[in-house]
Amino acid sequence: MQKDKPDIGRIILLSIFVISLSLFTYQVALTRLYSAILSYHYVFLTTSFAILGVGIGSILAYKDSARLSRIIGTDLAQTQKVTIQINKWVFALALGFVCVFVLIYVQPFIDSLVVYSVLGIIPFIVSGYMFSMLFKLWPWVIGKMYFADLIGAGAGSVAIVSLLNHLGMFKTAVLICLLPFIAAAILPAANKKLKIAQYIIPVILAAGLFLPAQAATMIETNFYAMLNNTGKTFGEMQRTGLAPEIVFSRWDSFARTDLIAIPDIPQLKILTIDGSANAPMYAFDGDANHLDHFKSNTGFIPFTIAQSDSALVIGAGGGRGVLYALAAGSSHIAAVEINPASIEAARMFGDFNGHLFDRPEVRTYIQDGRNFARTTDEQFDIIFLSLVVTNTTQGVGLALSENYIHTVQAMEDYLDILSADGRIAFVTHDQNSLIRLTTTAMQALVNRGVALQDTPDHMALFYLLEEIGGQEQMIAPVIIIKDRPFSAQERLILEQEILGIGATPAHIPELHNWATFTPIQLGLISLDEFADFFSVNVAPVTDNSPYFFHFDEGIPDVLLYILLFSLLGAIGLFVPHLRKKEHLKPSIYFGLLGMGFMMIQIPLIQMFILYLGHPTLAFSYILAAMLIGCGLGGLLSSRKPFSHTTGKIYLPPIVAAALCFALLIFLQPIFHSTAGMSTVGKMIISSLIAAIPGFFMGMPFPRGVALLGERSKREIIPVMLGINGTLSVAGSVISIILSMTFGFTIALAAGAVIYLAIGLFREI
Repeated sequence: MQKDKPDIGRIILLSIFVISLSLFTYQVALTRLYSAILSYHYVFLTTSFAILGVGIGSILAYKDSARLSRIIGTDLAQTQKVTIQINKWVFALALGFVCVFVLIYVQPFIDSLVVYSVLGIIPFIVSGYMFSMLFKLWPWVIGKMYFADLIGAGAGSVAIVSLLNHLGMFKTAVLICLLPFIAAAILPAANKKLKIAQYIIPVILAAGLFLPAQAATMIETNFYAMLNNTGKTFGEMQRTGLAPEIVFSRWDSFARTDLIAIPDIPQLKILTIDGSANAPMYAFDGDANHLDHFKSNTGFIPFTIAQSDSALVIGAGGGRGVLYALAAGSSHIAAVEINPASIEAARMFGDFNGHLFDRPEVRTYIQDGRNFARTTDEQFDIIFLSLVVTNTTQGVGLALSENYIHTVQAMEDYLDILSADGRIAFVTHDQNSLIRLTTTAMQALVNRGVALQDTPDHMALFYLLEEIGGQEQMIAPVIIIKDRPFSAQERLILEQEILGIGATPAHIPELHNWATFTPIQLGLISLDEFADFFSVNVAPVTDNSPYFFHFDEGIPDVLLYILLFSLLGAIGLFVPHLRKKEHLKPSIYFGLLGMGFMMIQIPLIQMFILYLGHPTLAFSYILAAMLIGCGLGGLLSSRKPFSHTTGKIYLPPIVAAALCFALLIFLQPIFHSTAGMSTVGKMIISSLIAAIPGFFMGMPFPRGVALLGERSKREIIPVMLGINGTLSVAGSVISIILSMTFGFTIALAAGAVIYLAIGLFREI
């Protein structure tokens, strides 16, 4: 720091930390709220507007620079006026939080994405304005401000998980609204009336933290925007006159979980995740001899064709798969469910469902099913998955909405833990899902040494047909996969059971051959050619690109719209500065930084999900480690040797890129060698792996701001933040597009290449 440039007080750095902490927790809480209101891909759209809001705020700051200079003055050694101005911004941010949460909670569902986007973006506009002004005023201490900013965000990424899990949504929202008031309380106010308001409002809000748990749950349960949305289960039931009643509700970091009772159907309750992913919970008196009515379901048939003494039910949900296993006489049942609230609801209504998850035959595991399959040393006669899908949102959006349950590698993991005559059974959603499971299973079998033309002998497919809207539709299609070919006895039993319940056998080896398999069985076509035969995308899905439910050819329109919108925004910011040659390099530099960071962050988080065994853990701790690493890097960015340049090369982004390329080589071997460690041990290893490249990735941004300050270009710092923000959105979309098309490894490599390009900017 230059001697004639004053430092800023710790009070301002503390304020930046608290503000960033509140903003990150707000963003995740907003994502959880919107996931209960909207479809998951629209949640991605609205959360992308967060970064855009920062960009808009930055441009407003650029336009408003002259007015602010008159208010604050030119003597930067005097921070009093600046801290008073920060106090006003923080107060505005706090009011923005309050208004957004209140409006979202009290209004009925509005079928307008624009309304929800505008609501959510307001606090980010305020924060973008504030941070742009601070970076412009004190570019020589950008490292400290950047450190406080990212440490706050990193703390927020961990804190929000604990807050939602322990406080629920309502009290978490109250606490988030209180956080900016903490920053306001430690800053001097412009006048006594404002200071009084900054004390009175949080006192009123704080009362919400002391509401009885029952009252807070009632507020959460009566979330009108979800209850009135006919696109969600509860709203649709209301529309059709079923008079549904929510008898259990829990809002945590994973999802909003509701149990819905239907007076006209007393023997059934519906468990919903984020209002739409449904699982039935059936009335059961606890006597396994009273389960004959389940034997007419397609999902029960896989249990009948051979011994089913030991069963693994992945995605236990409301317990239907466990009931099938009990009906089949299974004495050892492992019920695995990733959502703890689902098991909590089932246990709360144990008198209704026969205390299903506490029976002596049943061992309940609250964890990811794929991770369980990879780590268990048990063998199972049947592995059962019924309509398993996790369309919940983990903060980053579409990239994290998919899971690893339906990949080629998952199939191999399941096959590894089957007994001699064991089988895997999927009850799936529709024809597209059935076919994609088929191609994925075929690839897994080929990987295990089965000849492609023999793979149909290891599978059976069947379904029910039901007339809906005057057309026959496939209902609850089932695929059974075996490591060995079906025996003659198994084939006969399967045919008898399928026809006995009036279902349609699409494929039973030798008895009902699916005609579409014929070219495969004759060795005339490859698996790729087989997948291309269908009008939708049903190619095998891998861990490197686990977008199982992306059936459309090409890229989803919503991603292309976001990409176009963000690029147009960046161009709108960039073009006015083309007339000044000296602004060209910084615009490219900050744009590449925004794009490259997201293109590394998103695939890196995704790669850790399997290793840590839960998407929430991966998102929270990997993101926190990256942000803290970036903050430390920013703090030391002006120190030697990190500020050193060699010839025409700036070293830190080159090192960051090299570390990312190294991860592509060594990450999977590290995962395999440490697979037996505890979750805490894995979290420590994961955090270190993410923090090290993050340390070097965090240096270029504060270095760029400092260089602009040194070169009398302070006035364009807000514009550079705007370009950085809009191209961050573009980077996140490009990362997902590359992941869908080529896989996470290519997406990460592309981000590393961008950091190599940043290393060429010795000067800006």
